[in-house]
Amino acid sequence: MRISVTAPAGMFLAALCAGIVFVVVAGAAIDKPDIDKKLAAMAAYKQGDSREPLIAVEELIRRSQSDAEQRKYVEAQLAKLLESDISVDCKQFICRQLWFIGTDESVPAIAKLLTDEQTVDMACYAIGQNPSAAAGKALRDALEKSGPKVRIRIINLLGDRRDAESVAILSMLSLGGERDLAEAAVAALGKIGGADARGALAQARAKGDERLRLAATDAYLRCAEDLAAEGKANEAVAIYRELAGRDEAPFTRSAAVKGLADVGGRDVVALVAAALKDENQVVRTAARGCIRTMKGDGVTELFAAQLAGSSPGDQALLIAALADRGDAAAIDAITTAAKSSDAEVRKAALGAVGRLGDASSVGFLIQAADSAAGSEEKDVALNSLAIVRGADVDDAIVKSMQKAAPALRAQLIDVLFERNAVTAVPALLLEAAGGDSKVRRAAFRALGRLAGEKDLPALVSLLAQIKGAGGRTDAERAVVAVARKTAGPGGQADAILAAMNGGQQVETRCSLLRVLGGLANQKALDAVCSALKDSDPQVRDTAVRTLSDWPNAQAAETLLEIYRETQDQAHRLLSLRGLVRVLSISAEEYPADKAVEIYRQVVKLLGSPAEKKLVLSGLSNIAHPGALEMACTGLDDEAVKAEAAPAVVKIARAIAGSCRVEARAAAEKVLSTTTNQIIRRQADDVIALIESIDSASR
Repeated sequence: MRISVTAPAGMFLAALCAGIVFVVVAGAAIDKPDIDKKLAAMAAYKQGDSREPLIAVEELIRRSQSDAEQRKYVEAQLAKLLESDISVDCKQFICRQLWFIGTDESVPAIAKLLTDEQTVDMACYAIGQNPSAAAGKALRDALEKSGPKVRIRIINLLGDRRDAESVAILSMLSLGGERDLAEAAVAALGKIGGADARGALAQARAKGDERLRLAATDAYLRCAEDLAAEGKANEAVAIYRELAGRDEAPFTRSAAVKGLADVGGRDVVALVAAALKDENQVVRTAARGCIRTMKGDGVTELFAAQLAGSSPGDQALLIAALADRGDAAAIDAITTAAKSSDAEVRKAALGAVGRLGDASSVGFLIQAADSAAGSEEKDVALNSLAIVRGADVDDAIVKSMQKAAPALRAQLIDVLFERNAVTAVPALLLEAAGGDSKVRRAAFRALGRLAGEKDLPALVSLLAQIKGAGGRTDAERAVVAVARKTAGPGGQADAILAAMNGGQQVETRCSLLRVLGGLANQKALDAVCSALKDSDPQVRDTAVRTLSDWPNAQAAETLLEIYRETQDQAHRLLSLRGLVRVLSISAEEYPADKAVEIYRQVVKLLGSPAEKKLVLSGLSNIAHPGALEMACTGLDDEAVKAEAAPAVVKIARAIAGSCRVEARAAAEKVLSTTTNQIIRRQADDVIALIESIDSASR
């Protein structure tokens, strides 16, 4: 904050007092007695004691951030205290603070802790991030004086610090005979890196036992990774090349191949490619994985060139890797491989063409599908056609489809379906009018997905032209699917109704009725109900069957009327089955009370045992005492007693809480009329449930 020199004196003094307290504190003389007192207060600290003395010291250090002199004094006093006879817990706390503020000044005090197993960890923590040369020298000096356990901790820290001056002693320790020390030394050399460290690792790999050789190899790989990260590709490749040699263990060769691929470039392609033919599967697998990610100009072509000299098994795997790479530069080599005498290679190549090809690959894939040696190979070629990318692919498939033989033409139509090729609709409409049944059916299936509202009249017209049953079901489904795309359910049936009013043949009128059943809106229902009075018996039969399959409750009243009035036993059973079904799936339009009233009307009309069983199945889904009452009457009818008992138990359980008296009486009646042990146990369970509810309500 800047203060105007013309401000009143009172304001100036207030601002001065409020705003520059920090400056005054920072510039004040160091209060050494206070610092000494606070440091002395924590000297006897042990874990579990109050942390107030520690908090006071932490506050001193925080306040010293802007006061170099105070920080220097605090560091000196902490170092002095560290050398005195204080608790281990206090030493640990001091080391944590020196990690934060330590300089060369505190290194001698910390160094004295480095050779003691009890304090080496805290000392390493305190000195670990200290960038001074004195810290590194202290660690190296301690390394020569300490025992094995302490040495390992110091070696690890020298590696983490990447202390180049310790390479000589670490090199000596790597071959000194102490296994744990040697392994720690080679790990540290790998972190430090540099020519001397790499030379020492090479010696350890050459002269050490198997365990040390593995540790040195791992460190050697670390050196290569660091060189690659530093942009020293040639030096990294030299190490990876050495480790990819045939004398190395498979996992070492695998890691080296992966490293070569990460470096990338044309110069290392041959090395990775050679690994593709390694006798060890682990190495080959690693190499194939590298193909997917390796960068560099011309790399794809170089890998693709390896196909010609590979075994069939390796060819298939290499093709898959090239496909994953996603570079179309491999397409020519893969297309050539598709002509292999080995079926697995052909299938792998055909699959890869689908991922890498474009419109120019369509003819090749169609020819491959047409001439495939087996169904699997044909399926691969057709699947590739379904996924190949490019702006002109759909048009190319359509042109080939129009020239193909019927069997292949139907399969290519399926491909257009899978590709969601809406631009193919005009061609598909022509195919739907053709004479081959398989082609026509495939075309209608595709049109159901691909055609739009504007194509609906043409589809209805095609449906009307069908003679016989071939393709009729597919055509009806296509018309339903496209009609449902019409905006607003009210207009979905218009094109179908217009066609019905056009004096169509009986088969066509029946098809259109089934289409209206698929739309299932009010206009469609009215038209189907009108067809019940048609003069043609086939049309009337289709209307009944369409209503019995109606997918919602709109048809319930009409189905009840059919059941009541018809003299045709087949229609009677169909209408009852449809009525039971729509009442079961339409709880919103027909809640329990309303459904029970309809069933009361039905029960009066029941005739055959088959009809009674249908009604019992529907009543079992209605949790209502009226449904229970009607179901119980079936217990007295030998023809349906077996079906009535489980229906009664199910309803009784559902209403046990609200209608306990009725539910218990029904369950007891089941017990008195059935010998089925499973049903009897269920009835007992209902009674037990009611008794528990009664007990809880008292």
